Amino acid sequence: MSESTSQTDTPKKTGFYYAPFASEDILDYAAGANRTRNTSGKEPRNIIVANDADKAKLETLKQQLIEKKHAQACDMRKTANAVISELNLEGFELLDFVSSDDYKAMMKLAQNYTFEAHVLQQSDIISNENTGILGTLKSSENKLYVLGHGSSGSNEISSKRSASEEGYEIVSSRDLAEQLSKGGLDKSFSDIRVASCFSADTTKPESFDPAELKLAAEPGYIDAPEDPELDGTKVVPFAQSLANDLKEVGFEKVEVAGYHGTSTAISDDTHRYQTLHTDDAPVARSSEVRELFLPV
Repeated sequence: MSESTSQTDTPKKTGFYYAPFASEDILDYAAGANRTRNTSGKEPRNIIVANDADKAKLETLKQQLIEKKHAQACDMRKTANAVISELNLEGFELLDFVSSDDYKAMMKLAQNYTFEAHVLQQSDIISNENTGILGTLKSSENKLYVLGHGSSGSNEISSKRSASEEGYEIVSSRDLAEQLSKGGLDKSFSDIRVASCFSADTTKPESFDPAELKLAAEPGYIDAPEDPELDGTKVVPFAQSLANDLKEVGFEKVEVAGYHGTSTAISDDTHRYQTLHTDDAPVARSSEVRELFLPV
């Protein structure tokens, strides 16, 4: 069962990211989200992984990504300076170019890369195997954001966008529920949020109109007459699947929040945003299109 209301955002709560697998994509999301937090003067959220092996892998990927972002920033600045050199710009022509939208866009992108490298460096990666941190979390003090790529109506999230990419892994809602249970997360913990794309959607919404979002979150059924095993199978948003599976493994008052649409990579203000892959590409604040799912 889904509800339009969601977990209350309490400033005193400390949030953590939970990564079911170690991948660069996880770090990229954390870098973008923590950049927004940095802009608003908030501390970066740290990333929890299940074990020491994932921590070691993610630490290596983190340093590689930091170096990559610094290199991208340097390349972008070189590109801008090369234009100045090739066109032999000076005087008023140089001033006109430096004040142009194209030049400002290149410098802004370079700044973004540097900024994300900075906030990524600030984020700690914590092994639950080594620290038992999941067992210390309390709903009154903490919230846990699950990271991974998602799609509408799927009970799985992945480490990469495509199965053809190297390092592609998947975790089902059941596997994730068992990870959190075996990891020691208190069975009374309830503030879990799935940051994956379309985590509140069974079908992709066409707009952020409340009626459209309500329809997108409702259960659906697979129409596959050529495959009797799949035909008629019930499908729900990932957040609903996770809520159901967390209850199955013993969580008492579980509430799982999902988000409609896909998270935007970069925000220039203090908020996170969602968007839709439609012609007009509407945008909405993530907090306004978050939906709460209870076990059914």
